[in-house]
Amino acid sequence: MLKKLFCLRSEDVLNIAFAFAMLVLTLWKRERISYWYVHALVETAVISTSIIIPCWAYKKDLKGLWFHLANWYVVLVVPIMFMNLKGFIEAVNPVNWDLFLIQMDKWLFLGHEPSLLIEKIYNPVLTEILQFAYISYFFIPIILGISAYKKDLLLFRRIATVVLLTFYLSYLGYFLVPAIGPRFTLKGLFTKQLKGLFFTPYIKSILNTLEPNPHDCFPSGHTAVSLVCLMLAGKYRIKFWLLLPMVVGLIISTVYHRYHYVVDVIAGIILAVFSYYTGQWFFEAWERKRLQKIR
Repeated sequence: MLKKLFCLRSEDVLNIAFAFAMLVLTLWKRERISYWYVHALVETAVISTSIIIPCWAYKKDLKGLWFHLANWYVVLVVPIMFMNLKGFIEAVNPVNWDLFLIQMDKWLFLGHEPSLLIEKIYNPVLTEILQFAYISYFFIPIILGISAYKKDLLLFRRIATVVLLTFYLSYLGYFLVPAIGPRFTLKGLFTKQLKGLFFTPYIKSILNTLEPNPHDCFPSGHTAVSLVCLMLAGKYRIKFWLLLPMVVGLIISTVYHRYHYVVDVIAGIILAVFSYYTGQWFFEAWERKRLQKIR
C-alpha cells in the first residue's frame, strides 16, 4: 500500500491535498454553498484523476500523447479548481477585509490611497500596454513550463510543484482574507476611466468572465505566480530575459488597473519567496522518499 502511495508525485499530492481540503469545506458548509454537490463532484473528480493518472502511468511505459498527458494534466487542474471557487469563498467566510486593506495602503502611503495617486500618470498608451502585461499572467507559467519540459522532465516537475504550491496557497489566502479590490470599493472616487487605445475594454470584459471570483484579491496571485516563475527562470536559466519585462509590467499593472491594493502585491511577493523555497524543499523530500519506496 505504501509503495502504491509513492506512485504519486509531488505535484499529484498537491492537487489531491487542495481538492480534498476543498471537498471537506464543501461538505461542511454545504448549507451555505449554492449547488454544493457540483463543487463536491468537481473536487472528487480532481482527487480521482490525480490518483488514477500517475498510478496508471507508473504501471505503463507511456509514450506519445499519453506520456505528455500524464505530465501536463496537473496544469489543467489549476483553472478547474479556480473556477470551482465561484460562490465558494463568500459562503465559507462572509467577512470582507477591503476596509482593512485600504487602511493598510493608506498607512504605507502616509494617508494617501495609491490607487488614486496613480491616476496622475494615466494615459491611453500606458493603460493598453499594462493591460496586456496583466494578461501575460496566463502565459508566463506556460512559457516557463514548455521550456523546462523540453529541457528536462525532472526540472519541469520541480517547477510544476513550486508553481502549484503558489497557486493553492494564494487560493487559501482568498478564504482567509476575502476582498474584492479597489476597482469595486473605490469606484466612486476615481476621476479617470481606464479606456486604453482599443483592446483594453474587451480584455477587461473577457477577464470578468474568466475570473468570476470577486473575492480573490489578497494576496495578489498574479504577483505571486509570475514572480515565482521569474525566480525559477533565473535559477535554471530558462527564458529569464523574456519573462523579466512581462513580470515587472504585470506587477505594476495590478495596482495601475485597480485590481489590487499595494498590500496585496506585498503579500504576493512574500508568498512567492515562501513558495520558491518551500516548494523545492517539498519536491526534493517527496521525490527522495518516492524513489526509495518504488524501487
